[in-house]
Parts: sequence; C-alpha cells; structure tokens
Amino acid sequence: MSSEFPVGSFSQSDIGSRSLVPEALLEGHSPAITRVRTQIYRAAPHFRMAFLTGERGSGAEAVAHMLHQLSPVSHRPFYTLASADAEERFAADRSLDSLSTNGMLYLPQTECIPLTTLQALLRLIRKRGSQMPRIAAFTEWGLRPLVKKGSLSSELANVLGALVIKIPSLRDRSEDIPAILTHILENIARPSGAVTPQLTTDLLDAAMKRPWFGNLIELYSAAEGLMKHAAKGSLHASDLEAVLGPIPCETRTMRLDDVIRLHVRTVLFACHGDKRQAAQLLGISSSSLYRMLHNETHAIPESIQIQSLQPAESG
Repeated sequence: MSSEFPVGSFSQSDIGSRSLVPEALLEGHSPAITRVRTQIYRAAPHFRMAFLTGERGSGAEAVAHMLHQLSPVSHRPFYTLASADAEERFAADRSLDSLSTNGMLYLPQTECIPLTTLQALLRLIRKRGSQMPRIAAFTEWGLRPLVKKGSLSSELANVLGALVIKIPSLRDRSEDIPAILTHILENIARPSGAVTPQLTTDLLDAAMKRPWFGNLIELYSAAEGLMKHAAKGSLHASDLEAVLGPIPCETRTMRLDDVIRLHVRTVLFACHGDKRQAAQLLGISSSSLYRMLHNETHAIPESIQIQSLQPAESG
C-alpha cells in the first residue's frame, strides 16, 4: 500500500486555478483581515486541527495554504480532498491508513463528505494522534449545524473546533479590495508580459461599494473582464460597470425573493455561467439552481461565457 495519500482534485473554494500566493488574497489593513492574519501567524507553528468558516469564496483555501506555509511541515505536501473524491478514494484504500503522516490535509466541503468517510478520519486521528497530518476543514454553516443534522459526529466536531478561524467576506473588508484587485491584475498580466492597467480612483471607489456576493471568485472574474478594457490605458468605474453591470440597488429595500435571485445571478456570473460550479458555491443541488433560474434567463448577461474554472495546482 502506498505511504502517500493520493492528491485529490482541487475544489473551487477560492479562485480556482489562480496561482496567487495566499498572502495576496489575505493582505490589507482592515481590522477584519488583520485579525485573521494575526490568528494564522500565532497558530500555524503549533496547530493540529483547524476549522475555517465564512462565506464561500472568501479565502478559506488561501487561509489553509498560509497555515501550511507557516507550519513546521511546510516542506511536506498540501493535500486537498474534494467531496467528489472522498468516498471513491477511501473505498479503494478500504481505510485512511495510506494517509501520509506529514503535510496538510484540507477539506474544502466538509458538509459534502460522506459520514462514513469522516468516521474513518476520526478513527485515524485517534490511532495516529500527533503523527496525523495537520487538518483544516471548511464549511459555511459551522460545525454544530452539521452535528445536529447528523452528518458530523460531535467528537470530530470538537477535534476540528480546537482552532476556529472566521474568514470575513469582501463586504466586511472593502478597504482591502484595491490592494487585492491590483495583485490579481498583476497576476493575470504577468504570464503574457502585458502591462498592468492603471486603476483610477473612481474605479477603486466603485469597487469598494459593490456587494461582491461571489467574494474572491467574483473579484477575479471582474479582473479578467477589466483586462479586456486595459488596451485603452487607465481603467475607470465605467469599465467595471461594463463588466459587472450597475451596482445593485440597496438590498435592504428589496423583497427577499429578489435578493436571492440577485445573489444567484451574481454567483453565476462569477462562475462564468458554469451552473454546476455555481450550485456548488451556493450549497444547493444543480436541479434546484435550474428551478431558480427558470424564467430568469433574460436577466443573465449574454456576455457570460460558459466555461469552468480549471482545478488549482499545488505542490
């Protein structure tokens, strides 16, 4: 039996195939992200288990990578166990005994991993103890709702909950958006040798006022769209509006159904029209998403290209 746990497919937890270093997504001077970075720096050298929570796409994978990079086992592999891989891989091995005794295991969709697999993971934690890889698990809803639902044991919830990191949404750290957007644009431009476009004050102001329901995924999608306008030189607020449409009206005065439809369309846009990925980010089934979009297709921008984000690569 192999001594290494096979690397699973990387899920679309943050920005898919994007090769930005974690610090680029977690940088900024807002109180919200400063608290997260402080927590990571303090915990990384010592933690064994961590639970990450927050909105989908807010930076959980970046937090997991940063925890790994700052840990004593940073030279060891970073494994991501996608929910689609879990049952098949563990069934093939009949147990988790092939799991490497070092490195980092990231669970981007804890709520989607079969209970039998999580129970096997708990048995291995009991057996291996300090020889287990460090584990970071993410879910939007918290651990207790999963326990109440019966999809997670209370013992494993207590183990994973030894360290809890709440990741803020972009709305909670809007002052960090200019720095993040600049880094993303530099990252997109670098491979082709293109010049990073200059961002005007009015564009940055407009970016900070947007709700960014899709968080980092939507921000990256917007940056890709902005690069298409970069040939004319400086980018303005009108360019951002051309890419994303006008800023939604104040949601506090909207009907709940309208808020839900707006959020669904925003996430779908951020996923380049990929309904399967959008359903995954929204935490609903594909069939539920199709029902929600029924008679709503006129509201989805025709410019959306139907393409999936590619899996992330990691060492």
